[in-house]
Amino acid sequence: MNDREAVTLQLGRRPTAFRAAARCLAGLPSIVENERRLTMPTSFWITCPSLRAAISRVEAAGGVRAAQEEVGPKAVDEIHTEHLARYGTRVAGVGSFGGRIKCLHAFTALHLAGALPNPVAEWTLAHLEENPYADPARCSECVKRLEHMQ
Repeated sequence: MNDREAVTLQLGRRPTAFRAAARCLAGLPSIVENERRLTMPTSFWITCPSLRAAISRVEAAGGVRAAQEEVGPKAVDEIHTEHLARYGTRVAGVGSFGGRIKCLHAFTALHLAGALPNPVAEWTLAHLEENPYADPARCSECVKRLEHMQ
């Protein structure tokens, strides 16, 4: 299975132009870097379904607001400023300063890809009930795909 096929299965649709920016321990793409376009301000996406779902659970439990408060507006704005300098947009297309976090997934994707390590992602990873990314044996989606590939 090539990267395009794997990401298509992970997302449930054909992806736009990308490169695999990080891989899980099972060797599958887990983070992709999108082709630069103004219509897509998010530079990096999490494609690993289990990690994406785990972060969604943190967001649903109030994680965005909690991360903003605990990490602090100054640190968040520094991340946005660096992202703007490197990629031409603020993280996830956020339009204003003030320490706003729009999406924990976007900050975490940047971090895990090694593109822009940041305290928002560290906060997010520390608040996952279980981190499926760290061990493919604990990631049911990876296990299914590995069995399918054999």
